[in-house]
Amino acid sequence: MKNLKNLQCWMKSNGINLFLLNRTDEFLSEYIAPYAERLQWLSNFSGSAGRALVFQNKALIFIDGRYTLQVKEEVNKNIFQIKQLNKYFDYLKKNIRSHFNIAIDSNLHSIYEVNIIRKILITKIDTKIIFLESNPIDYLWKNQPSYPNTKIFLHERKFAGESSISKIKKIQFILNNNSIDNYILSSLESIAWLLNIRGNDINFTPVTQSYVIIPKKGKINFFINLNKIDKIEKKISRIVKSFDIKKIKLFISLIDKKKIIGFDKLQTPYYFDKLCKKYKLKVRFLNDPCMYPRAQKNKVEISGAKKANLRDGVSLTKFIYWLKNKKFIQKIDEIKASKYLLNLRKKNLNFYSLSFETISAFGAHAAIPHYQVTNKSNLKFKKNQIYLIDSGAQYKDGTTDITRTIIIGKSSKEQKDRFTRVLKGHIAVASSLFNSKIKGSSIDLLARKSLNEINCDYDHGTGHGIGSFLSVHEGPQKISKKEGILGDGSIKEGMIISNEPGFYKKNEYGIRTENLILTRKINTKIYFETISFAPIDIDLIDMKLLTFKEMIWLDNYHKNVYYKLRSKLNIKEREWLKQVTKPLYINN
Repeated sequence: MKNLKNLQCWMKSNGINLFLLNRTDEFLSEYIAPYAERLQWLSNFSGSAGRALVFQNKALIFIDGRYTLQVKEEVNKNIFQIKQLNKYFDYLKKNIRSHFNIAIDSNLHSIYEVNIIRKILITKIDTKIIFLESNPIDYLWKNQPSYPNTKIFLHERKFAGESSISKIKKIQFILNNNSIDNYILSSLESIAWLLNIRGNDINFTPVTQSYVIIPKKGKINFFINLNKIDKIEKKISRIVKSFDIKKIKLFISLIDKKKIIGFDKLQTPYYFDKLCKKYKLKVRFLNDPCMYPRAQKNKVEISGAKKANLRDGVSLTKFIYWLKNKKFIQKIDEIKASKYLLNLRKKNLNFYSLSFETISAFGAHAAIPHYQVTNKSNLKFKKNQIYLIDSGAQYKDGTTDITRTIIIGKSSKEQKDRFTRVLKGHIAVASSLFNSKIKGSSIDLLARKSLNEINCDYDHGTGHGIGSFLSVHEGPQKISKKEGILGDGSIKEGMIISNEPGFYKKNEYGIRTENLILTRKINTKIYFETISFAPIDIDLIDMKLLTFKEMIWLDNYHKNVYYKLRSKLNIKEREWLKQVTKPLYINN
Protein backbone atom coordinates (compact mmCIF):
# COMPACT_ATOMS: atom_id res chain seq x y z
CA MET A 1 0.00 0.00 0.00
CA LYS A 2 2.82 2.39 0.87
CA ASN A 3 4.54 1.87 -2.50
CA LEU A 4 1.33 2.57 -4.40
CA LYS A 5 0.65 5.70 -2.36
CA ASN A 6 4.16 6.99 -3.00
CA LEU A 7 3.70 6.49 -6.73
CA GLN A 8 0.31 8.22 -6.68
CA CYS A 9 1.82 11.15 -4.77
CA TRP A 10 4.48 11.42 -7.47
CA MET A 11 1.74 11.38 -10.12
CA LYS A 12 -0.19 14.18 -8.44
CA SER A 13 2.96 16.27 -8.06
CA ASN A 14 3.77 15.85 -11.75
CA GLY A 15 0.29 16.26 -13.19
CA ILE A 16 -0.04 12.63 -14.26
CA ASN A 17 -3.58 11.19 -14.37
CA LEU A 18 -2.67 7.65 -15.40
CA PHE A 19 0.56 5.63 -15.22
CA LEU A 20 0.96 2.45 -17.29
CA LEU A 21 3.26 -0.28 -16.04
CA ASN A 22 4.18 -3.51 -17.82
CA ARG A 23 5.88 -6.41 -16.08
CA THR A 24 8.97 -6.56 -18.29
CA ASP A 25 12.37 -4.92 -18.81
CA GLU A 26 13.94 -2.69 -21.47
CA PHE A 27 14.37 -5.75 -23.71
CA LEU A 28 10.67 -6.68 -23.39
CA SER A 29 11.64 -10.00 -21.80
CA GLU A 30 9.21 -12.40 -20.15
CA TYR A 31 11.84 -13.48 -17.65
CA ILE A 32 13.54 -10.53 -15.98
CA ALA A 33 16.25 -9.72 -13.46
CA PRO A 34 15.25 -8.62 -9.91
CA TYR A 35 15.85 -4.88 -10.60
CA ALA A 36 13.06 -4.96 -13.22
CA GLU A 37 10.40 -6.49 -10.93
CA ARG A 38 8.62 -3.14 -10.70
CA LEU A 39 5.14 -4.65 -10.84
CA GLN A 40 5.96 -6.87 -7.87
CA TRP A 41 7.35 -3.86 -5.97
CA LEU A 42 4.09 -2.01 -6.63
CA SER A 43 1.53 -4.78 -6.09
CA ASN A 44 3.29 -7.85 -4.61
CA PHE A 45 2.28 -9.90 -7.67
CA SER A 46 5.14 -12.24 -8.65
CA GLY A 47 3.78 -13.82 -11.85
CA SER A 48 5.57 -13.61 -15.20
CA ALA A 49 2.75 -11.83 -17.08
CA GLY A 50 0.93 -8.76 -15.83
CA ARG A 51 0.16 -5.07 -16.27
CA ALA A 52 -0.95 -2.32 -13.95
CA LEU A 53 -2.97 0.83 -14.50
CA VAL A 54 -2.44 3.39 -11.76
CA PHE A 55 -4.79 6.35 -11.45
CA GLN A 56 -4.41 9.05 -8.83
CA ASN A 57 -7.13 7.48 -6.68
CA LYS A 58 -7.24 3.80 -7.71
CA ALA A 59 -5.19 1.02 -9.26
CA LEU A 60 -5.83 -2.09 -11.34
CA ILE A 61 -3.76 -5.17 -12.11
CA PHE A 62 -4.30 -7.32 -15.21
CA ILE A 63 -3.19 -10.96 -15.29
CA ASP A 64 -3.76 -14.01 -17.50
CA GLY A 65 -5.54 -17.26 -16.66
CA ARG A 66 -2.45 -18.95 -15.22
CA TYR A 67 -2.47 -16.55 -12.29
CA THR A 68 -6.19 -16.26 -11.46
CA LEU A 69 -5.75 -17.92 -8.06
CA GLN A 70 -2.20 -16.73 -7.38
CA VAL A 71 -3.02 -13.04 -7.81
CA LYS A 72 -5.78 -13.31 -5.18
CA GLU A 73 -3.27 -14.67 -2.67
CA GLU A 74 -0.55 -12.13 -3.39
CA VAL A 75 -2.41 -8.91 -4.16
CA ASN A 76 -4.65 -6.95 -1.79
CA LYS A 77 -7.96 -6.82 -3.67
CA ASN A 78 -9.10 -3.91 -1.47
CA ILE A 79 -6.32 -1.85 -3.04
CA PHE A 80 -6.03 -3.28 -6.56
CA GLN A 81 -8.91 -4.21 -8.80
CA ILE A 82 -8.05 -7.52 -10.48
CA LYS A 83 -8.84 -7.95 -14.18
CA GLN A 84 -8.02 -10.39 -16.96
CA LEU A 85 -5.17 -9.41 -19.27
CA ASN A 86 -7.27 -9.80 -22.41
CA LYS A 87 -9.53 -6.98 -21.16
CA TYR A 88 -6.66 -4.48 -20.81
CA PHE A 89 -7.16 -2.44 -23.97
CA ASP A 90 -10.95 -2.55 -23.65
CA TYR A 91 -10.64 -1.09 -20.17
CA LEU A 92 -8.36 1.67 -21.45
CA LYS A 93 -10.83 2.51 -24.21
CA LYS A 94 -13.70 2.84 -21.73
CA ASN A 95 -11.86 4.62 -18.91
CA ILE A 96 -9.40 7.07 -20.46
CA ARG A 97 -10.98 10.51 -20.28
CA SER A 98 -10.40 13.72 -22.14
CA HIS A 99 -7.77 16.09 -20.70
CA PHE A 100 -5.74 13.16 -19.35
CA ASN A 101 -1.95 13.01 -19.04
CA ILE A 102 -0.85 9.39 -19.49
CA ALA A 103 2.69 8.49 -18.42
CA ILE A 104 4.58 5.68 -20.12
CA ASP A 105 8.11 4.36 -19.73
CA SER A 106 8.89 3.87 -23.42
CA ASN A 107 11.42 1.16 -22.57
CA LEU A 108 8.69 -1.12 -21.20
CA HIS A 109 6.13 -0.89 -24.01
CA SER A 110 6.40 -2.21 -27.55
CA ILE A 111 5.88 -0.06 -30.64
CA TYR A 112 2.79 -2.15 -31.38
CA GLU A 113 1.30 -1.48 -27.96
CA VAL A 114 1.92 2.27 -28.05
CA ASN A 115 0.27 2.44 -31.48
CA ILE A 116 -2.85 0.73 -30.08
CA ILE A 117 -2.98 3.22 -27.20
CA ARG A 118 -2.62 6.11 -29.66
CA LYS A 119 -5.61 4.82 -31.64
CA ILE A 120 -7.64 4.72 -28.43
CA LEU A 121 -6.75 8.37 -27.74
CA ILE A 122 -7.95 9.66 -31.12
CA THR A 123 -11.43 10.30 -29.72
CA LYS A 124 -10.17 11.83 -26.47
CA ILE A 125 -9.90 15.62 -26.40
CA ASP A 126 -6.59 17.05 -25.17
CA THR A 127 -5.37 13.71 -23.85
CA LYS A 128 -1.69 13.02 -24.40
CA ILE A 129 1.00 10.47 -23.75
CA ILE A 130 4.02 11.63 -21.76
CA PHE A 131 7.05 9.45 -22.47
CA LEU A 132 9.11 9.53 -19.31
CA GLU A 133 12.88 10.00 -19.37
CA SER A 134 13.16 7.70 -16.37
CA ASN A 135 10.81 5.37 -14.54
CA PRO A 136 9.47 6.92 -11.28
CA ILE A 137 9.54 3.53 -9.58
CA ASP A 138 13.33 3.46 -9.93
CA TYR A 139 13.41 6.72 -7.99
CA LEU A 140 10.93 5.58 -5.33
CA TRP A 141 12.24 2.03 -4.89
CA LYS A 142 14.69 2.08 -2.01
CA ASN A 143 17.27 -0.72 -2.13
CA GLN A 144 16.32 -1.61 -5.70
CA PRO A 145 18.59 -4.47 -6.86
CA SER A 146 21.39 -3.43 -9.18
CA TYR A 147 21.66 -4.30 -12.86
CA PRO A 148 23.22 -7.72 -13.50
CA ASN A 149 26.81 -7.71 -14.71
CA THR A 150 27.72 -11.33 -15.32
CA LYS A 151 30.31 -12.54 -17.81
CA ILE A 152 29.16 -13.94 -21.13
CA PHE A 153 30.50 -17.18 -22.55
CA LEU A 154 30.51 -18.89 -25.93
CA HIS A 155 27.90 -21.47 -26.86
CA GLU A 156 30.10 -24.05 -28.56
CA ARG A 157 29.33 -25.15 -32.10
CA LYS A 158 29.11 -28.78 -30.97
CA PHE A 159 25.93 -27.68 -29.13
CA ALA A 160 24.76 -24.88 -31.46
CA GLY A 161 25.17 -26.86 -34.67
CA GLU A 162 25.92 -23.76 -36.76
CA SER A 163 28.54 -21.02 -36.62
CA SER A 164 27.60 -17.45 -35.80
CA ILE A 165 29.10 -16.35 -39.12
CA SER A 166 26.72 -18.64 -41.00
CA LYS A 167 23.72 -17.36 -39.00
CA ILE A 168 24.68 -13.73 -39.56
CA LYS A 169 24.93 -14.24 -43.33
CA LYS A 170 21.43 -15.76 -43.40
CA ILE A 171 19.97 -12.85 -41.45
CA GLN A 172 21.77 -10.27 -43.59
CA PHE A 173 20.36 -11.98 -46.69
CA ILE A 174 16.85 -11.43 -45.25
CA LEU A 175 17.66 -7.76 -44.56
CA ASN A 176 18.90 -7.24 -48.11
CA ASN A 177 15.73 -8.82 -49.51
CA ASN A 178 13.69 -6.36 -47.45
CA SER A 179 15.87 -3.34 -48.37
CA ILE A 180 16.85 -2.73 -44.74
CA ASP A 181 20.27 -1.19 -44.08
CA ASN A 182 20.37 -1.63 -40.29
CA TYR A 183 18.17 -3.79 -38.08
CA ILE A 184 17.77 -3.10 -34.34
CA LEU A 185 17.46 -6.34 -32.38
CA SER A 186 16.44 -6.26 -28.72
CA SER A 187 15.32 -9.87 -28.13
CA LEU A 188 17.90 -11.34 -25.74
CA GLU A 189 17.17 -14.88 -26.95
CA SER A 190 17.67 -13.88 -30.59
CA ILE A 191 20.93 -12.09 -29.79
CA ALA A 192 22.21 -15.12 -27.88
CA TRP A 193 21.21 -17.43 -30.75
CA LEU A 194 22.69 -15.20 -33.46
CA LEU A 195 26.08 -14.67 -31.82
CA ASN A 196 26.31 -18.12 -30.17
CA ILE A 197 26.77 -16.56 -26.75
CA ARG A 198 25.13 -17.17 -23.40
CA GLY A 199 25.11 -15.37 -20.04
CA ASN A 200 23.81 -15.35 -16.48
CA ASP A 201 21.96 -12.05 -16.27
CA ILE A 202 18.56 -13.65 -15.73
CA ASN A 203 17.85 -16.63 -13.50
CA PHE A 204 17.08 -19.85 -15.40
CA THR A 205 17.47 -18.21 -18.85
CA PRO A 206 21.11 -18.09 -20.03
CA VAL A 207 21.11 -14.71 -21.79
CA THR A 208 23.01 -11.46 -21.42
CA GLN A 209 21.42 -8.01 -21.48
CA SER A 210 22.47 -6.31 -24.70
CA TYR A 211 21.30 -4.89 -28.02
CA VAL A 212 22.61 -5.42 -31.52
CA ILE A 213 22.30 -3.41 -34.70
CA ILE A 214 22.72 -5.67 -37.71
CA PRO A 215 23.99 -3.99 -40.89
CA LYS A 216 23.10 -5.56 -44.23
CA LYS A 217 26.77 -6.47 -44.58
CA GLY A 218 29.84 -6.57 -42.34
CA LYS A 219 30.25 -6.99 -38.59
CA ILE A 220 27.40 -6.80 -36.08
CA ASN A 221 27.29 -3.75 -33.81
CA PHE A 222 27.09 -5.18 -30.29
CA PHE A 223 25.98 -2.94 -27.39
CA ILE A 224 26.73 -4.35 -23.94
CA ASN A 225 28.43 -3.55 -20.67
CA LEU A 226 32.00 -4.05 -21.90
CA ASN A 227 33.10 -5.62 -18.61
CA LYS A 228 30.97 -8.65 -19.51
CA ILE A 229 33.03 -9.57 -22.56
CA ASP A 230 36.62 -8.99 -21.45
CA LYS A 231 37.38 -12.74 -21.36
CA ILE A 232 36.09 -13.53 -24.83
CA GLU A 233 36.39 -10.18 -26.63
CA LYS A 234 39.12 -11.42 -28.97
CA LYS A 235 37.08 -14.49 -29.91
CA ILE A 236 33.95 -12.51 -30.82
CA SER A 237 35.76 -9.55 -32.42
CA ARG A 238 35.73 -11.37 -35.79
CA ILE A 239 31.92 -11.09 -35.88
CA VAL A 240 31.10 -7.98 -33.82
CA LYS A 241 32.20 -4.45 -33.12
CA SER A 242 31.57 -3.91 -29.41
CA PHE A 243 30.25 -0.69 -27.83
CA ASP A 244 29.14 0.29 -24.36
CA ILE A 245 25.37 -0.25 -24.12
CA LYS A 246 24.86 3.40 -23.18
CA LYS A 247 26.27 4.47 -26.58
CA ILE A 248 23.41 3.04 -28.62
CA LYS A 249 21.52 6.33 -28.65
CA LEU A 250 24.59 8.15 -30.00
CA PHE A 251 25.15 5.40 -32.58
CA ILE A 252 21.58 5.71 -33.88
CA SER A 253 21.86 9.50 -34.05
CA LEU A 254 24.86 9.16 -36.40
CA ILE A 255 23.18 6.78 -38.89
CA ASP A 256 22.89 8.19 -42.41
CA LYS A 257 19.40 9.71 -42.89
CA LYS A 258 19.13 7.92 -46.24
CA LYS A 259 19.51 4.49 -44.61
CA ILE A 260 16.48 2.42 -43.68
CA ILE A 261 16.20 1.17 -40.09
CA GLY A 262 14.28 -2.01 -39.41
CA PHE A 263 12.78 -3.45 -36.25
CA ASP A 264 10.02 -5.72 -35.01
CA LYS A 265 7.13 -3.58 -33.79
CA LEU A 266 5.94 -6.39 -31.52
CA GLN A 267 9.24 -7.08 -29.76
CA THR A 268 11.05 -3.73 -29.82
CA PRO A 269 10.64 -1.09 -27.09
CA TYR A 270 8.95 2.09 -28.30
CA TYR A 271 12.06 3.94 -27.15
CA PHE A 272 13.81 3.01 -30.40
CA ASP A 273 10.95 4.14 -32.62
CA LYS A 274 10.94 7.43 -30.72
CA LEU A 275 14.68 7.82 -31.28
CA CYS A 276 14.39 7.18 -35.00
CA LYS A 277 11.62 9.76 -35.29
CA LYS A 278 13.72 12.26 -33.36
CA TYR A 279 16.61 11.84 -35.79
CA LYS A 280 14.28 11.67 -38.82
CA LEU A 281 15.41 8.20 -39.85
CA LYS A 282 13.46 6.06 -42.29
CA VAL A 283 11.83 3.07 -40.58
CA ARG A 284 10.57 -0.27 -41.89
CA PHE A 285 8.89 -2.90 -39.74
CA LEU A 286 10.03 -6.50 -40.13
CA ASN A 287 9.38 -9.42 -37.79
CA ASP A 288 12.50 -10.51 -35.92
CA PRO A 289 14.41 -12.33 -38.70
CA CYS A 290 16.01 -14.65 -36.11
CA MET A 291 12.65 -15.82 -34.76
CA TYR A 292 11.89 -18.74 -37.10
CA PRO A 293 15.49 -19.88 -37.67
CA ARG A 294 15.88 -19.97 -33.86
CA ALA A 295 12.62 -21.85 -33.36
CA GLN A 296 13.26 -24.44 -36.08
CA LYS A 297 16.06 -26.48 -34.57
CA ASN A 298 18.91 -27.86 -36.69
CA LYS A 299 20.03 -31.51 -36.57
CA VAL A 300 22.60 -30.92 -33.83
CA GLU A 301 20.10 -29.03 -31.66
CA ILE A 302 17.47 -31.76 -32.16
CA SER A 303 19.97 -34.47 -31.24
CA GLY A 304 21.02 -32.47 -28.17
CA ALA A 305 17.41 -31.88 -27.12
CA LYS A 306 16.69 -35.61 -27.26
CA LYS A 307 19.76 -36.48 -25.21
CA ALA A 308 19.02 -33.74 -22.65
CA ASN A 309 15.41 -34.88 -22.26
CA LEU A 310 16.48 -38.48 -21.85
CA ARG A 311 18.89 -37.60 -19.03
CA ASP A 312 16.21 -35.42 -17.51
CA GLY A 313 13.68 -38.25 -17.73
CA VAL A 314 16.00 -40.53 -15.77
CA SER A 315 16.16 -37.94 -12.98
CA LEU A 316 12.39 -37.50 -12.86
CA THR A 317 11.81 -41.27 -12.91
CA LYS A 318 14.21 -41.77 -10.00
CA PHE A 319 12.36 -38.98 -8.21
CA ILE A 320 8.92 -40.57 -8.76
CA TYR A 321 10.26 -43.93 -7.59
CA TRP A 322 11.61 -42.30 -4.42
CA LEU A 323 8.30 -40.56 -3.78
CA LYS A 324 6.07 -43.55 -4.49
CA ASN A 325 8.15 -45.85 -2.28
CA LYS A 326 8.75 -43.49 0.63
CA LYS A 327 7.65 -45.24 3.84
CA PHE A 328 7.20 -42.12 5.94
CA ILE A 329 5.67 -39.74 3.43
CA GLN A 330 4.76 -37.24 6.15
CA LYS A 331 8.46 -36.40 6.47
CA ILE A 332 8.44 -34.98 2.93
CA ASP A 333 7.25 -31.50 2.06
CA GLU A 334 7.10 -29.37 -1.09
CA ILE A 335 10.54 -27.85 -0.57
CA LYS A 336 12.26 -31.14 0.30
CA ALA A 337 10.75 -32.80 -2.77
CA SER A 338 11.88 -29.97 -5.05
CA LYS A 339 15.42 -30.07 -3.65
CA TYR A 340 15.61 -33.86 -4.04
CA LEU A 341 14.80 -33.61 -7.74
CA LEU A 342 17.27 -30.74 -8.21
CA ASN A 343 20.07 -32.80 -6.67
CA LEU A 344 19.30 -35.66 -9.07
CA ARG A 345 19.48 -33.28 -12.03
CA LYS A 346 22.75 -31.73 -10.90
CA LYS A 347 24.47 -35.08 -11.46
CA ASN A 348 23.56 -35.11 -15.16
CA LEU A 349 26.00 -34.44 -18.00
CA ASN A 350 25.92 -30.84 -19.30
CA PHE A 351 23.65 -29.63 -16.47
CA TYR A 352 23.75 -25.85 -16.16
CA SER A 353 20.73 -24.74 -14.09
CA LEU A 354 17.00 -25.17 -13.75
CA SER A 355 15.02 -23.77 -16.70
CA PHE A 356 12.47 -22.15 -14.37
CA GLU A 357 11.63 -22.23 -10.68
CA THR A 358 10.18 -25.66 -9.94
CA ILE A 359 6.43 -25.85 -9.33
CA SER A 360 6.26 -28.28 -6.40
CA ALA A 361 2.59 -28.28 -5.45
CA PHE A 362 0.83 -30.61 -3.02
CA GLY A 363 -2.92 -30.90 -2.45
CA ALA A 364 -4.78 -27.61 -2.84
CA HIS A 365 -1.60 -25.86 -4.00
CA ALA A 366 -1.68 -27.95 -7.20
CA ALA A 367 -4.85 -26.03 -8.16
CA ILE A 368 -2.63 -22.95 -8.67
CA PRO A 369 -1.06 -23.51 -12.13
CA HIS A 370 2.11 -21.48 -11.39
CA TYR A 371 2.33 -22.02 -7.63
CA GLN A 372 5.66 -21.10 -6.03
CA VAL A 373 6.44 -22.66 -2.68
CA THR A 374 7.81 -20.50 0.14
CA ASN A 375 8.88 -21.34 3.68
CA LYS A 376 5.54 -19.95 4.82
CA SER A 377 3.35 -21.87 2.34
CA ASN A 378 5.37 -25.13 2.40
CA LEU A 379 3.03 -28.12 2.85
CA LYS A 380 3.93 -31.51 4.27
CA PHE A 381 2.80 -34.56 2.31
CA LYS A 382 0.11 -36.92 3.50
CA LYS A 383 -1.79 -39.86 2.11
CA ASN A 384 -4.54 -39.78 -0.49
CA GLN A 385 -3.74 -36.45 -2.09
CA ILE A 386 -2.35 -35.30 -5.41
CA TYR A 387 1.15 -33.91 -5.90
CA LEU A 388 2.03 -31.94 -9.06
CA ILE A 389 5.66 -31.40 -10.06
CA ASP A 390 6.36 -29.12 -13.05
CA SER A 391 10.08 -28.66 -13.60
CA GLY A 392 12.86 -28.45 -16.14
CA ALA A 393 16.55 -27.86 -16.60
CA GLN A 394 19.02 -26.02 -18.77
CA TYR A 395 21.60 -28.35 -20.26
CA LYS A 396 24.22 -27.06 -22.66
CA ASP A 397 22.73 -29.33 -25.33
CA GLY A 398 19.06 -28.60 -24.64
CA THR A 399 16.29 -27.16 -22.48
CA THR A 400 13.73 -29.37 -20.72
CA ASP A 401 10.27 -28.90 -19.24
CA ILE A 402 8.11 -31.77 -17.95
CA THR A 403 5.15 -32.15 -15.60
CA ARG A 404 3.84 -35.19 -13.76
CA THR A 405 0.82 -35.49 -11.51
CA ILE A 406 1.27 -38.15 -8.84
CA ILE A 407 -1.21 -39.60 -6.37
CA ILE A 408 0.15 -40.24 -2.89
CA GLY A 409 -1.99 -43.15 -1.67
CA LYS A 410 -5.42 -43.58 -3.25
CA SER A 411 -7.26 -41.24 -5.59
CA SER A 412 -10.96 -40.39 -5.67
CA LYS A 413 -13.25 -41.38 -8.53
CA GLU A 414 -13.46 -37.71 -9.61
CA GLN A 415 -9.67 -37.29 -9.62
CA LYS A 416 -9.30 -40.38 -11.81
CA ASP A 417 -11.93 -39.08 -14.20
CA ARG A 418 -10.29 -35.65 -14.56
CA PHE A 419 -6.78 -37.08 -14.80
CA THR A 420 -7.85 -39.48 -17.54
CA ARG A 421 -9.60 -36.74 -19.49
CA VAL A 422 -6.45 -34.60 -19.31
CA LEU A 423 -4.45 -37.63 -20.47
CA LYS A 424 -6.86 -38.15 -23.39
CA GLY A 425 -6.23 -34.54 -24.44
CA HIS A 426 -2.48 -35.05 -24.13
CA ILE A 427 -2.64 -38.20 -26.29
CA ALA A 428 -4.84 -36.45 -28.87
CA VAL A 429 -2.21 -33.75 -29.36
CA ALA A 430 0.75 -36.14 -29.31
CA SER A 431 -0.78 -38.48 -31.90
CA SER A 432 -2.24 -35.86 -34.24
CA LEU A 433 -1.42 -35.72 -37.96
CA PHE A 434 -2.30 -32.53 -39.78
CA ASN A 435 -1.73 -30.25 -42.74
CA SER A 436 1.47 -28.22 -42.67
CA LYS A 437 -0.50 -24.95 -42.74
CA ILE A 438 -2.45 -25.66 -39.55
CA LYS A 439 -2.41 -23.19 -36.66
CA GLY A 440 -1.86 -23.97 -32.99
CA SER A 441 -5.47 -23.03 -32.13
CA SER A 442 -6.77 -25.97 -34.18
CA ILE A 443 -4.57 -28.42 -32.28
CA ASP A 444 -5.65 -26.84 -28.99
CA LEU A 445 -9.24 -28.01 -29.58
CA LEU A 446 -8.06 -31.63 -29.47
CA ALA A 447 -6.55 -31.18 -26.01
CA ARG A 448 -9.77 -29.81 -24.47
CA LYS A 449 -12.32 -32.08 -26.15
CA SER A 450 -12.73 -34.70 -23.41
CA LEU A 451 -12.83 -32.09 -20.62
CA ASN A 452 -15.29 -29.96 -22.57
CA GLU A 453 -17.65 -32.95 -22.80
CA ILE A 454 -18.31 -32.58 -19.06
CA ASN A 455 -18.18 -28.74 -19.14
CA CYS A 456 -14.64 -28.57 -17.76
CA ASP A 457 -11.64 -26.68 -19.12
CA TYR A 458 -8.34 -25.06 -18.11
CA ASP A 459 -7.40 -21.41 -18.30
CA HIS A 460 -3.97 -21.57 -19.90
CA GLY A 461 -2.46 -22.55 -23.22
CA THR A 462 -1.81 -26.17 -24.14
CA GLY A 463 1.72 -25.66 -25.43
CA HIS A 464 4.58 -23.18 -25.72
CA GLY A 465 7.83 -23.24 -27.67
CA ILE A 466 11.08 -24.41 -26.09
CA GLY A 467 14.51 -22.92 -26.81
CA SER A 468 17.84 -24.68 -27.26
CA PHE A 469 19.79 -23.88 -24.07
CA LEU A 470 17.70 -20.71 -24.09
CA SER A 471 14.29 -19.63 -22.82
CA VAL A 472 11.88 -22.34 -21.71
CA HIS A 473 9.17 -20.14 -23.27
CA GLU A 474 9.98 -19.46 -26.91
CA GLY A 475 7.90 -17.95 -29.70
CA PRO A 476 6.41 -17.88 -32.21
CA GLN A 477 5.11 -21.45 -31.84
CA LYS A 478 2.31 -22.10 -29.37
CA ILE A 479 -0.78 -24.25 -28.91
CA SER A 480 -3.63 -22.27 -27.39
CA LYS A 481 -7.19 -21.11 -27.96
CA LYS A 482 -6.03 -17.91 -29.60
CA GLU A 483 -3.20 -17.37 -32.02
CA GLY A 484 -0.25 -15.35 -30.78
CA ILE A 485 0.73 -12.09 -32.41
CA LEU A 486 4.29 -13.25 -33.15
CA GLY A 487 4.93 -14.65 -36.63
CA ASP A 488 2.09 -16.23 -38.60
CA GLY A 489 1.17 -18.82 -35.97
CA SER A 490 2.25 -21.78 -38.09
CA ILE A 491 3.65 -24.94 -36.53
CA LYS A 492 6.77 -25.68 -38.57
CA GLU A 493 9.16 -28.61 -38.85
CA GLY A 494 11.92 -28.71 -36.23
CA MET A 495 10.06 -26.78 -33.57
CA ILE A 496 9.95 -28.10 -30.00
CA ILE A 497 6.69 -27.47 -28.15
CA SER A 498 5.25 -28.45 -24.79
CA ASN A 499 2.09 -30.57 -24.66
CA GLU A 500 0.46 -29.77 -21.30
CA PRO A 501 -3.32 -29.86 -20.90
CA GLY A 502 -4.56 -29.63 -17.31
CA PHE A 503 -7.47 -29.36 -14.92
CA TYR A 504 -7.68 -27.41 -11.65
CA LYS A 505 -10.27 -27.63 -8.88
CA LYS A 506 -10.00 -24.61 -6.63
CA ASN A 507 -8.79 -25.32 -3.08
CA GLU A 508 -8.66 -29.08 -3.74
CA TYR A 509 -6.27 -30.37 -6.41
CA GLY A 510 -4.69 -29.74 -9.79
CA ILE A 511 -3.72 -32.00 -12.69
CA ARG A 512 -1.31 -31.47 -15.57
CA THR A 513 0.53 -33.91 -17.82
CA GLU A 514 3.35 -32.42 -19.87
CA ASN A 515 5.86 -33.79 -22.35
CA LEU A 516 7.88 -32.01 -25.00
CA ILE A 517 7.06 -32.80 -28.62
CA LEU A 518 9.20 -32.30 -31.72
CA THR A 519 7.52 -31.25 -34.95
CA ARG A 520 8.22 -33.67 -37.82
CA LYS A 521 7.13 -33.54 -41.47
CA ILE A 522 6.19 -36.23 -44.01
CA ASN A 523 5.42 -34.78 -47.44
CA THR A 524 2.78 -32.13 -46.66
CA LYS A 525 1.78 -33.60 -43.32
CA ILE A 526 3.02 -32.64 -39.85
CA TYR A 527 3.19 -34.95 -36.85
CA PHE A 528 4.72 -34.83 -33.39
CA GLU A 529 7.46 -36.98 -31.88
CA THR A 530 7.40 -37.10 -28.09
CA ILE A 531 10.91 -36.56 -26.69
CA SER A 532 10.18 -36.53 -22.93
CA PHE A 533 10.32 -39.85 -21.10
CA ALA A 534 9.02 -40.57 -17.59
CA PRO A 535 6.16 -42.79 -16.38
CA ILE A 536 2.61 -41.44 -16.28
CA ASP A 537 0.89 -42.44 -13.02
CA ILE A 538 -1.35 -45.43 -13.85
CA ASP A 539 -2.85 -45.21 -10.34
CA LEU A 540 -4.74 -42.13 -11.57
CA ILE A 541 -6.12 -43.62 -14.80
CA ASP A 542 -9.71 -44.75 -15.30
CA MET A 543 -9.20 -47.43 -17.97
CA LYS A 544 -12.88 -47.37 -18.93
CA LEU A 545 -12.46 -43.86 -20.32
CA LEU A 546 -9.61 -44.76 -22.67
CA THR A 547 -10.28 -45.89 -26.22
CA PHE A 548 -8.38 -48.77 -27.76
CA LYS A 549 -6.12 -46.36 -29.69
CA GLU A 550 -5.42 -44.28 -26.57
CA MET A 551 -4.50 -47.38 -24.57
CA ILE A 552 -2.17 -48.54 -27.35
CA TRP A 553 -0.53 -45.08 -27.44
CA LEU A 554 0.04 -45.17 -23.69
CA ASP A 555 1.40 -48.72 -23.82
CA ASN A 556 3.82 -47.79 -26.61
CA TYR A 557 4.88 -44.67 -24.74
CA HIS A 558 5.52 -46.62 -21.53
CA LYS A 559 7.37 -49.30 -23.48
CA ASN A 560 9.72 -46.58 -24.77
CA VAL A 561 10.08 -45.14 -21.27
CA TYR A 562 11.16 -48.50 -19.90
CA TYR A 563 13.59 -49.46 -22.66
CA LYS A 564 15.18 -46.00 -22.91
CA LEU A 565 15.66 -45.53 -19.15
CA ARG A 566 16.19 -49.00 -17.66
CA SER A 567 19.97 -49.12 -18.11
CA LYS A 568 20.33 -45.86 -16.14
CA LEU A 569 18.43 -47.17 -13.09
CA ASN A 570 19.43 -49.41 -10.19
CA ILE A 571 17.82 -52.84 -9.76
CA LYS A 572 14.98 -51.71 -7.48
CA GLU A 573 14.18 -48.68 -9.62
CA ARG A 574 14.23 -50.84 -12.77
CA GLU A 575 11.86 -53.45 -11.32
CA TRP A 576 9.49 -50.75 -10.14
CA LEU A 577 9.55 -49.04 -13.55
CA LYS A 578 8.78 -52.35 -15.25
CA GLN A 579 5.64 -52.68 -13.12
CA VAL A 580 4.36 -49.13 -13.61
CA THR A 581 4.91 -49.25 -17.39
CA LYS A 582 3.46 -52.71 -18.03
CA PRO A 583 0.97 -52.96 -20.94
CA LEU A 584 -2.50 -51.86 -19.91
CA TYR A 585 -4.33 -53.29 -22.91
CA ILE A 586 -3.31 -56.87 -22.08
CA ASN A 587 -4.27 -56.39 -18.43
CA ASN A 588 -7.68 -54.98 -19.21
